Amino acid sequence: MQLEKITSKENAKLKAAAKLLQSKKERKAAGAFVAEGKRLCLDAFYSGQKPLRIFVTEGLMEQEATQQELAPLLQAAPECYLIPDALAHRLSDTQSPQGLFCVFEILDNSCRLATIKKNRLVILPSLQDPGNIGTIIRTCEAFGVDMVLMSDDCPDLYAPKTLRATMGGIFRLPVQRCSDLKEEILSRPTFFEHYDRDSLPITELDFAQPSAIVIGNEGSGLTDSIIEACTAPMIIPMAGRAESLNAAVAATVAVWEMCRPRG
Repeated sequence: MQLEKITSKENAKLKAAAKLLQSKKERKAAGAFVAEGKRLCLDAFYSGQKPLRIFVTEGLMEQEATQQELAPLLQAAPECYLIPDALAHRLSDTQSPQGLFCVFEILDNSCRLATIKKNRLVILPSLQDPGNIGTIIRTCEAFGVDMVLMSDDCPDLYAPKTLRATMGGIFRLPVQRCSDLKEEILSRPTFFEHYDRDSLPITELDFAQPSAIVIGNEGSGLTDSIIEACTAPMIIPMAGRAESLNAAVAATVAVWEMCRPRG
């Protein structure tokens, strides 16, 4: 496949993609984002996302096996550019760029949201760490959660750190921002983690019915209004002396318990 060569860091297409990487405002205005690396880009492609534009380094394309692996992806893109390895840092926020960068349209979940059952939800009010958000999305997709709801003040889904942490889960699991989470919380039994004598062990909760789990902010937890809207507090029983778990770890345990098969 013949790729158009870019050699200057001032190239307009390269600069436009770099802005998408760096700025939430630019991503929103363009309706597009940049995914980096073979795994993430191929995950997106084989999950039904068509690349708008691709940048690939000369070093990566020197590998015959990589050429074959990327051929379907490159053929699907209307624009493909070959760049020197030295320019890869323009499209990456890591010290060791992976050599492949795809521009995709912002995901449109409207079709899926209209048809999913929403039996098992995870609700994220005001989480702040992009890595936690991405890891929770990855976990939810792996265990079979139907949908993730996020408050408007959570990190941008398409920021590089968030995207990497999802490990492709973002392309397969519906995720929706919501200005008022309380309406969804009130629509079903919803549980939040809270270490109190009235809290129920998570293993005793009835997840056979449509349910939701709320994962609170890493530092400040949940607001009083969110707590009041929830059905009941729960605890994750622990044998050690740790006071709490990291938000992503707590979510993993809770999601597994909510989604595990029951006899």
